[in-house]
Amino acid sequence: MYGVDNSSQTLIQLGNPAIYLDLQVRDFFLATNLLVCGTAGLFGIVGNVINIIVFYKQGYTDSVNITLTALALSDMGALLTLQLINFLTNPWILHADIDTYPIDLCMMIAFYPHNYFIRVCGFVTSFASFERCICVVSPLKVRNIITPKRALVVNVLIFSITTLALFPPYYIGYLDWTYIPAFNRTKLTVIYRQNPYTIFDVSYIVTDLVAPYTTFFILITSTSIIAIKLQGQAKWRTSTVKSGTKISTKEKKTVVMLSTISIMFVVCLIPQSTVLTAMSFVQDLSYGGKYFDVTMLGYCVSYFSETILSSVNIFIYLRMSHKYRESFNNVFKMGAI
Repeated sequence: MYGVDNSSQTLIQLGNPAIYLDLQVRDFFLATNLLVCGTAGLFGIVGNVINIIVFYKQGYTDSVNITLTALALSDMGALLTLQLINFLTNPWILHADIDTYPIDLCMMIAFYPHNYFIRVCGFVTSFASFERCICVVSPLKVRNIITPKRALVVNVLIFSITTLALFPPYYIGYLDWTYIPAFNRTKLTVIYRQNPYTIFDVSYIVTDLVAPYTTFFILITSTSIIAIKLQGQAKWRTSTVKSGTKISTKEKKTVVMLSTISIMFVVCLIPQSTVLTAMSFVQDLSYGGKYFDVTMLGYCVSYFSETILSSVNIFIYLRMSHKYRESFNNVFKMGAI
């Protein structure tokens, strides 16, 4: 099975003005995506490097710092691979006369790794939200339940176990030079093993449907419990004093900050989940289908929201964490970066 050559599609379909207009619209959004997401992504990468440095300077005696460092690493990975996706899917590359199928190349070296980092972001954020939920529900026990060592182990396991999602796509497909009779030339394209959809369909359900909606469920549930527990400040104070489980102002601020990050994750990942869900019901939206250009437009929206998601945490920390602001200012004053 060979990849789809988008430049050849353009030449074949020029006779249909409606389709040509669709391609123009697609190319406009792809070019805009390259400019907007490319610029925002660069700032996001720098922001996440700063986050890692600040958390390192603060030390890892607090489990929250370990989890937020893991989140910064996964965000940076998501942004780096997204930069590559935007480059390989811009109109100038898609229509260029080169010895490869840009989307095939993009899928193998950028798209699948990007999805991996997005899934890691989801599970790390879910763990952080679950940890803060325990903090609100049982503040006296949380430090015994979630220790720095356990937080490190959980985050390492998230990064490690999620790599299993990369096995199916790289097992059923690989890049190789192939002679294409229609072009009378050899091109670098994806070659699929026999019956790839038997494996790919199962993998798609687990990694692109079950995984994201599971993280949504954990985040929404944890955030809802936190909101219910913290609503009505006066009432909350009375109940915690009576029960002897008063939570500190510092912990409350951390809870609110991580709840904000959780809400941002759900909102910004809705476009991607919508596209993936639509692809599962409409086969023609998949790669090589006649409506794949519509999918690419959907990904333009998705990649923009994902860029925002992976780039804004530094502003949330600066706005909502006094400890982070102090460390941030100290790092710059010392000329550490």
